[in-house]
Amino acid sequence: MQVTEAGPPAEHAVRWRQGLAHGAGLLAAALAGAALVFWVAANWPQMTQDARLTGVQGVLALLVVLAVGLARRGHRGAEPAAGLAALATGALLALVGQIYQTGADAWQLFLTWAVLILPWLVVLRSVFLALLWGALLNLALWLFLDGSTAAAWWRWGESWSTGIWLLGLNALLLIGAECLRPVLRDPWRLIRRTAAAATLAWAVAVAAQGAVMGFAGMWAQSLLPALAFSLVPILAIYAAYTRWRRDPAVATLALLAGIGVVGFLLVVHVESAEGVLGLALLILALGLGAARHALLLWAQAVKADGAGASPAASAASDRAPVLDPAGASPAGRLEAPTGTRDEDHAPWYVTALRMGILAPVVLLLGVWVAISFDLDSAADALSAGVLLMLGGLALGRMASRASWQETGGVLTILGLLLCAAGVWMLADEGGPWGALPILLAAGAAAYAGTRQFAVRLAAAGLTLGLGCWLTMPRGFLYGWGDGSASDWATGLAWRLTILLVLGAIVWIVSQDAARRARWRPLAWAALTTAAGLALQIDVLEPVPFRSLPWTGQGGLLIAALLPGAVLGVWMALSRPRAPANLCLGVSAAYGVAGLGWLGAPACAVALVGLVLGRWSGNRPAQALSVLLGLVGLAVYYFDPSVTLVAKAARLGLAAVWLAALALWLRAPWRRADGTARSPAARRAWGLPVGLLAGGVLVLGVVQARVHHYEAILDRGHPVILALAPVDPRSLMQGDYMDLDYAVRRLVEQWLIGQPDARDALQANGRGWLLLRPDAQGVWQFEGLVAGPAPTLEASELAIKFRWRNGEMDWGARHWFFPEGQGERYARARYGELRVAEDGTALLARLLDEARAPL
Repeated sequence: MQVTEAGPPAEHAVRWRQGLAHGAGLLAAALAGAALVFWVAANWPQMTQDARLTGVQGVLALLVVLAVGLARRGHRGAEPAAGLAALATGALLALVGQIYQTGADAWQLFLTWAVLILPWLVVLRSVFLALLWGALLNLALWLFLDGSTAAAWWRWGESWSTGIWLLGLNALLLIGAECLRPVLRDPWRLIRRTAAAATLAWAVAVAAQGAVMGFAGMWAQSLLPALAFSLVPILAIYAAYTRWRRDPAVATLALLAGIGVVGFLLVVHVESAEGVLGLALLILALGLGAARHALLLWAQAVKADGAGASPAASAASDRAPVLDPAGASPAGRLEAPTGTRDEDHAPWYVTALRMGILAPVVLLLGVWVAISFDLDSAADALSAGVLLMLGGLALGRMASRASWQETGGVLTILGLLLCAAGVWMLADEGGPWGALPILLAAGAAAYAGTRQFAVRLAAAGLTLGLGCWLTMPRGFLYGWGDGSASDWATGLAWRLTILLVLGAIVWIVSQDAARRARWRPLAWAALTTAAGLALQIDVLEPVPFRSLPWTGQGGLLIAALLPGAVLGVWMALSRPRAPANLCLGVSAAYGVAGLGWLGAPACAVALVGLVLGRWSGNRPAQALSVLLGLVGLAVYYFDPSVTLVAKAARLGLAAVWLAALALWLRAPWRRADGTARSPAARRAWGLPVGLLAGGVLVLGVVQARVHHYEAILDRGHPVILALAPVDPRSLMQGDYMDLDYAVRRLVEQWLIGQPDARDALQANGRGWLLLRPDAQGVWQFEGLVAGPAPTLEASELAIKFRWRNGEMDWGARHWFFPEGQGERYARARYGELRVAEDGTALLARLLDEARAPL
């Protein structure tokens, strides 16, 4: 129930406008940052290099000046402006790497980016900048250890040593966050929990890598050290956040990580069906004990914080209180319905623990059933599934102990999965429409027959997801290349829209505390399934919006307009409600802005979830919506059906529109009380000067780099090397060719018979590649030197390189080109480098078979 204090209508209108203006400004900043990255990555051929550099530098300078002015006035808009300037810094560094072809060492870009935004982080102490800084350090170290290839983005390390380094980095970030906790403005403890989650995740990754390598027979070299490196930080984090700094969320995540380590260490030794069953039961038992202990930690935290007498009476420190319409202050508490269990109102991290345990347990039990029983027909799978599901529901409802209730939930989900397998086989044999009622009946029975949030969420998600899948055309199900891509996209779009509307309606209905436990899991499942469908639209078969039939366009248009509609409903239903003209005006304005993310349906789903999460004060919904929005923008970036320039224009116009909306909402003549806005309290010059100094540092460092690279290109010695290109895309820098050189491969072969030379390179970490031109002017391998610069003959030249991951790297590994010109540069056979006197090499241009410039 939402409770607000009575007050004058004019005051409520002002608070509504302030909250809405803040939200519109933040969204405008995020879209503007994405638009800038897209525009830089487009490498627009109509603009010269100097024009692109000047444009991005000018945008960065304007953002810094805006942040300085707002900081001087004490305006909270200084933080979003500085955050946008930090994003523009990354775009500027990427543009420099794009122009001067220095993108081979991607780790240097992220490390330099992190160093340059550090002054802004020091003076602002904002959560966004702190999280961005930590992410940049992680990316820099990851790419440095695993190399700069595109595959480094998708794998979590070739050996457990990579995981150990990243584990150590995040542990240091966590320690630093705790030491600086008094000065960081982080009321939600996002910095602490993000750093702790990253540390725990890499601890589990180290254990998994060690288990796999130990399974391959390398016990002494991998398994035992990996076990030590994984368990020590987990135990330390658990001890620290149960005794030193009480935080039940971090302690619960540590419990989940510890169970994950145990599971990985044991799963590689399972060789029989009995072993699979035993491991499943062990993980279930550990999970039950961990969930009970997590609830105890939560109750202790509630009592220590003085939030209430029992966990059920209040969501305590990890459930955001319901906010007043403007989001200015807590307005009440969430009351638990009479007669419900404490576990039904557990915070998000207890639910995450349960879901994290249920998934592997159900998977292992499914493997055990598949091995032990011969379920080769739809009837067999349905019969076994119904029996398990009914038994699990009965056990969950009749048992008084939580452990048996959780066991019943596991059996219920396992039975539902077997029913789903039977439904799939029926659909394969006789079509989906005969099997769909069975799926709906099984899902409804599982949902209605249990009181556990995790079981209801799994039942609703499985039913909705498989139902959407089965109702698609058979060509979509069994052959991606058969049928029309536009028909598939249209089908996905309408299913996405229906689920999104369903999720929003059910979420609003579940705002009442008496209905929350029953209906909120269905809302979560509908919104999550809608998010999955939205990502599929762009990932599987991206189709331009104009190429879709009118039905598909209508579905995507409704999804894009829905965030504004949900926001209008929130404003109309809240007490006190917003003025009617404000409801209609803001809803219509967001509807127009929706055209900016029309091609990115995942962003529409994210905004709906963000509004609903803000409305209900649900922090997990808000955090996951922000994450989905970032993923949606990344997927939209790689959509080949729309050019990067067009995407940047759409997002940029939406950002300008939302910024204008924010200004309109905050305009003095729009204040309901008719009074002029009092001047904001001015702050000391420390913050503005710090922001300005950070901007000068960024622009100065970039300009110095530009002059350095120009000097190398002007006075460097030309060197032509044979190469072999391929063609991926960089997230920050656009389309590029990943280059490999014939001379580098020749050196690899030569080093096979030279173990002393390889050891010397490994010890020094750097060396010199000696080259000599042949009769055609192509430079060939002459020798290799590890250590100081060698003495060269008149016809020789040396390139300085670093020795990383068992290979030499002198840069010049990418060639960036404007979007859509890949065929032109696919004819490249040689690369022309410019080598400075100190051995630094820059890639100047690509040459064709006749060594003519492309």
